[in-house]
Amino acid sequence: MLIEERLDKIKSIIEANKSATIEFLSETLDVSKDTIRRDLIKLEQQNVVRRTHGGAVSANREAMILDYDQRSSRLNRIKEQIAQKAAEIVKDNSSILFDSSTTVEAAIMQLGNKRLYAITNSLTHAKLLAKLEKAEITLLPGKLHKDQLFLYGSETVKKIEQYNTDYTLLGVFALSKDGVFIHTEEEGLVKRQMIAQGHHVIALADHTKIDTTGFFKVCSLAEIDVLVTDQQPEPQMMDYLNENKVEVIVANEQRGEK
Repeated sequence: MLIEERLDKIKSIIEANKSATIEFLSETLDVSKDTIRRDLIKLEQQNVVRRTHGGAVSANREAMILDYDQRSSRLNRIKEQIAQKAAEIVKDNSSILFDSSTTVEAAIMQLGNKRLYAITNSLTHAKLLAKLEKAEITLLPGKLHKDQLFLYGSETVKKIEQYNTDYTLLGVFALSKDGVFIHTEEEGLVKRQMIAQGHHVIALADHTKIDTTGFFKVCSLAEIDVLVTDQQPEPQMMDYLNENKVEVIVANEQRGEK
């Protein structure tokens, strides 16, 4: 394979997934890790990628916008790892606001036999919560988003204002030093109110969501208590998180440790 052809393949992989590890690229393209490292240096010089520890991310840090089916089928194993860690934080006999993200959906399936009072704006989440024997569920009112299957609008936000919950489980579309972002105001306003009503805000974000941005700002970093992710954020991003007193929990796929 010619070097230009290989560089094009690396670009395509990283653009499609927003990131890739050196190990994955090496195995996929059947070349050495040293070759991949040199290729990533070239692509970084072209401002196509940004190298990270163990791999690279797309230099375009605008987060991807996907519909519900696309989101639910993406990074499932990583979501499960993050979900397990999030579920460990939640104490028995708790009240929880669940937003409509698919990573939060994965967390629901890890809650097991905990006694919960659950409030959500997601049709799919309500259906999953109904399978938990000890869960009492409230489905928020509002307008139905037909593609994403969540309820939104002024009626939804006003209803959320009536609650004071132990936790808010928040799926992250994009997170940067400036805070948490989403691609639509309608969903962002619902998430914002859920954050305001939760005593302990647990944000769930795989590594592709970190150091990205979106159209509508949901909250500042200081409004998050815990960030559960699958890879340690870059040092500069960790500095911002530490400055805002955000506890970072990393779900390590190999060892299952923080």
